[in-house]
Amino acid sequence: MKKNLLGALVIFFVTVAFLLMLDDMRSSKNSQLNESVDIYNATEQPNMATTDTDAE
Repeated sequence: MKKNLLGALVIFFVTVAFLLMLDDMRSSKNSQLNESVDIYNATEQPNMATTDTDAE
C-alpha cells in the first residue's frame, strides 16, 4: 500500500512538473513576439556605449 501511494505521488509530481514546463515554454514564445527592436541608420548612433574587450 505504501509503495503504491509513493508511486502515485511520484507520477503526480512528474506530471505537474511536465505541464508547468510546457506552459512556461508556451508563454515564453508568446512574449518574444511582443518585443520591439530599434533600427538605426548607418549615420545614426544609439544612446549606448560599447566597449572593446579585445586584449592584445
